[in-house]
Amino acid sequence: MQNKNGNYEKGLLVAAALIAAGIVGYLIWDSQSISDRLILRTGSSKNVLNPPPTSGVLAVFQRLTEKVSWVSPVIKGKPVPLNKSIILMQKGDDIYDLQTEDKPLRPPMTNAFLIRNELPNIESPNVGALDADNDGFSNEEEFAAKPQTNPMDAKSRPPVIQKLFLKQRLTHDYKIKLNSSSPPYQVQRTTPEPKGSKFVSPGDEFGFDKGIIRFKAISFEQKIVKDDKVGEKDVSELKCLDSATKKEFVLIRGSETNLAEYEAEFEFRIGNPEIRKVKQGETFQIPGIGITFKVLSIEENQAVIVPVDGEKPAGEQVTIKKG
Repeated sequence: MQNKNGNYEKGLLVAAALIAAGIVGYLIWDSQSISDRLILRTGSSKNVLNPPPTSGVLAVFQRLTEKVSWVSPVIKGKPVPLNKSIILMQKGDDIYDLQTEDKPLRPPMTNAFLIRNELPNIESPNVGALDADNDGFSNEEEFAAKPQTNPMDAKSRPPVIQKLFLKQRLTHDYKIKLNSSSPPYQVQRTTPEPKGSKFVSPGDEFGFDKGIIRFKAISFEQKIVKDDKVGEKDVSELKCLDSATKKEFVLIRGSETNLAEYEAEFEFRIGNPEIRKVKQGETFQIPGIGITFKVLSIEENQAVIVPVDGEKPAGEQVTIKKG
């Protein structure tokens, strides 16, 4: 039994020795051939292309050296700048191209006005009512000016007289009437108080306030007309001159004539609104512009003024609207 076990162990040792000898032999062979496998093999690179045909090279060279004139594309008759982006705005469901004028974003202002002056807040619906340069005029007013002014420059603005408005017309009644038709003729003031009367003849100057001579009697004409109620009616006339207005008027016996004086209440709407009351024929100045104006007429919804130098007109008449 012991002999069998001994033979078995010897067999295993012999087999292990043979395997070890095989491994050693392989390693020796492999070390001798490694130098051959380290030699670089030449081959074509994937990045090396076949040379292009000569005609193609010349065509590319000519294309690269050719001068090209860049022309701006045109949209609806207006060149689009090559060096700027096109400004698009959305309002509701609509898209607005600010390089064109067919669809203004903030009418009545044009898109060109918005872009040229670089107005801020153009996305705001009330941009026209804003005053970007704080000169007292809205952006829309500067757009409407003729010529247009710069809404981003406080020194560029419409004439300040455009900020003068007639707030209201004030009426001061002045009623007088002829009471007699035999000389000297009695003329009475009935409004305002105190009442008073004067007896005058043609050529006389008179007034109803102490120290003030306002009227002059010019001529008298006796007139009698038929009347269904009294048979005959005395409607004699006394023609007079009002020195306050430089106008003539006629007094008719028994009838009141209202020589009402009108006063304009003006409001100047730049900065802190300032109110001036000026009677017809009087002068006044607008703050900050150094020009004297004379009030020529005052109506219910407008007044007419004119710049003056002393007593002489120094410019065109201007109509001031009620507002």
